[in-house]
Amino acid sequence: MPAQPYATDGDQGFIGLNSRENPNTLQQGFVTKSQNFRLNRGIAEVRKGIKRYTFSSLVGQTVFGTCVYVGSNGAEQFVLVVSDGLYLYNPDTDTASAKVPFPINETITSSDFVEVYQATGNGYVYITRGFNKTALRWDGNIGAGNIVVPSNITHHNYPNSKTAIYYGNRHIVQIDDNTFRVSHYLEDNKWSALDMFSINDGSNDRLVAITPWTLNEFVIFMRNSIFYASVGVGAYLLSDPATEDNSYVKSLATDIGCLARKSIVQAGGGIIFLSDNGVYILQPAAANGPSQSAPEGMRLLTMAEPLSAPIDDIIRRINQNYASESVGIYWENRYYLAVPLDNSTTNNAILVFNFINKSWESVDVYPAGFDVLRFLIAKKNDKRRMRTIDSNEGIFLMEELNYDEYGTAVGTPLLDDPLCLLDSEGCRFSPSSFKSNAINAELITRAYTFQTSGDKRFSSVQSDVNVPAFGHIDIDFITTNPDTVTRLFEFAPTENEDYILRLPCRKIAYSSQVKYSITSYRPSIRSVSVDAILVGHNIHTKP
Repeated sequence: MPAQPYATDGDQGFIGLNSRENPNTLQQGFVTKSQNFRLNRGIAEVRKGIKRYTFSSLVGQTVFGTCVYVGSNGAEQFVLVVSDGLYLYNPDTDTASAKVPFPINETITSSDFVEVYQATGNGYVYITRGFNKTALRWDGNIGAGNIVVPSNITHHNYPNSKTAIYYGNRHIVQIDDNTFRVSHYLEDNKWSALDMFSINDGSNDRLVAITPWTLNEFVIFMRNSIFYASVGVGAYLLSDPATEDNSYVKSLATDIGCLARKSIVQAGGGIIFLSDNGVYILQPAAANGPSQSAPEGMRLLTMAEPLSAPIDDIIRRINQNYASESVGIYWENRYYLAVPLDNSTTNNAILVFNFINKSWESVDVYPAGFDVLRFLIAKKNDKRRMRTIDSNEGIFLMEELNYDEYGTAVGTPLLDDPLCLLDSEGCRFSPSSFKSNAINAELITRAYTFQTSGDKRFSSVQSDVNVPAFGHIDIDFITTNPDTVTRLFEFAPTENEDYILRLPCRKIAYSSQVKYSITSYRPSIRSVSVDAILVGHNIHTKP
């Protein structure tokens, strides 16, 4: 009897997530599930956890809006707007001001559409509250009387608005579902009647967001279409109006629009955003062709398919009733998009796209109750760090700990509990303040078929892993036709060490996958391989 061929299949590294395609057809390096992982240099490592920095006076209050505020000394701080005022939080020193109160009878409720932004021309912070309430303006000083309603006399009816930006030293403010107004140059109290632009008037469309682009152009995202505009070109004197002969609003796309205004981010040289059909990126291209420059500005080209095509099954799980509150940020070569998955009414998961790997790498989940109102970037210890704002729990530093710090601690943990040891900065966790939650991570490889359609006699799995002290990793072997799941190994070492794990599996099936489940600390997986005998014909009878 001739010897049966012996073969090995596997992955020498991991570069991306593709949960939509058949696992049998994936390329090397792609996985079918990646939950709470980062894929760096081919190594799959559990993400770092969140660290809570909420100050006591914020606890119990709902945060409705935020922005980064740059003071006269150049320091970056966070403005946190609550129902009756705002706090100024310093992310470098982790200290907060006393509440700066709103004027009497001025409040924010959950039904208001809040946008918070700073005008760099005068340093003021503006808080819009929807079409039915006037905007508020803060001068940057702490104490009562420093937040005001812009006066009709001095500010000529600063428009009520759902969304607004400050760009090119002008305020660009949405005043109804398809109209925006532009202020005079370096002014917030002068608005000409001619500086008002209506888009798709009379259509079944509405304005979602306005975002800066380049060379005095900005992009206008409608619900079902996209436009770009340029106003006030050459009008750079104080109080100059926006309307000029060379001002324009032009159509960019009529087959796609934006679903969530806060998902829009400039990333990877383009603009990335969430639409009804998934995540898209608008890439710049020269007006006269890809090889020629366009001195009058850059144009935008939509990708033929969504950037999120490889994770379309996850995109379809987004709760459409609350998808408009999704938020995004670009940080350290990654796009983070917080979305409400399944039945959640808040952003309970974060989708992560890696621009270096040019692929999606993880679906991050967090302890129950955690939600993302907004991402913010500011320096800590002279390094730009990402924070998120939970609407009820306050401020969290992302990518920091070996566990997720969320919720109030109950009781006193044992001193030898690994989650109560030192965090990534060498600081001891305080059991009397916030609860430590293990990061539950899961990685499932592509299906290993050895490029044949017959049965295989799988014999062993080999995996190169690093497991830190007190880390816990479980390894399961999954087969298809017949469908089985077998626990191969449970591993929880007491020392930090690299391991080559050789595990017998002894299964007969068409294909196999390897599943890694992490329930403590942050192990990493470098490679995996599966050995099998290819028999050429089915070796057991099937009905």
